[in-house]
Amino acid sequence: MGDKKAEPRSFASGGNIADYDRFYHSFSKLDEDAVQDLTGEMISSPEDRSRLCSFLVRAVCDLYQGDYNPHYLTGLGSLLWVVNTYNFDPGLVRNALHQYLGFYFRSMRSED
Repeated sequence: MGDKKAEPRSFASGGNIADYDRFYHSFSKLDEDAVQDLTGEMISSPEDRSRLCSFLVRAVCDLYQGDYNPHYLTGLGSLLWVVNTYNFDPGLVRNALHQYLGFYFRSMRSED
């Protein structure tokens, strides 16, 4: 996958969202910044993390077009592990989310 340069990022505080349709609207547009902004605060509590993980799994499945790339799912699994294991370090979780969404969205755009 290669080395990556550090990319300092700030995240808008979009709060946590309870509405999957709103989340999926941004996710299906393959808009990393919008998804990051919507989910920026969703690592603060176990309930919000659970909702975030559920939204991510559901959105990846809803976008599934019949082509299987195992990295979509293994990467997602790794992201979910980071979200649940390192929730005490929001910067690490946001970086993992940034890296996964960047990979997934670039891959999905190139399949069109």
